[in-house]
Amino acid sequence: MKRYLRAAVAAATAVAFAFTPALADNTATNDTTGANSTNTAVATSNVNCTVKQGNVLLVRNDIVVVSSTGGNEANKNTGNGTVDAGDASSDVGVSNSGNSNDATVNCPDDANNIAGNSTTGTHSTNTAVATSTKKAKVKQGNFAGVGNGVVSAARTGKNKANNNTGNGKVTAGGATGSVDVTNGPLNENTASVNTP
Repeated sequence: MKRYLRAAVAAATAVAFAFTPALADNTATNDTTGANSTNTAVATSNVNCTVKQGNVLLVRNDIVVVSSTGGNEANKNTGNGTVDAGDASSDVGVSNSGNSNDATVNCPDDANNIAGNSTTGTHSTNTAVATSTKKAKVKQGNFAGVGNGVVSAARTGKNKANNNTGNGKVTAGGATGSVDVTNGPLNENTASVNTP
């Protein structure tokens, strides 16, 4: 009867396994074990922190700007023929931005893992193990496809003052063109991982 009791105690305390999520205390103890028994106590905590971010940005800009002064006619006048053309100007501004990932990961593991042996039996084998593992992973990915098709034309001229009985006078204005294309910021990734 005595041997049977010792075997029962050994079986009951052979594996004392504690697994709880992070931020919790884990305690595994071999307590009051039988003689000649083999006992194992394991306290384990596992923390996995994973953040995934992804985005896709497709931008297409088709812009056509035409500014024209000219093509004016003052022909076949009995008196003087005068053409006074004003200025032609065109301004194009394009700004494309997007695809920004910002990840802040706090991955603490405040678990208090305790594994111990207490009041073990004579000639018994007792093992106590306390482990804590932590994995923090951040994945960021983005894609930006930008196409800019810009046509800007500023024209002056082709004014006519022909076949006038008096004087023919043409005064053409200036033609200016300005194009400003900015692509960005694009595809910016910022990750901060805190694993205290």
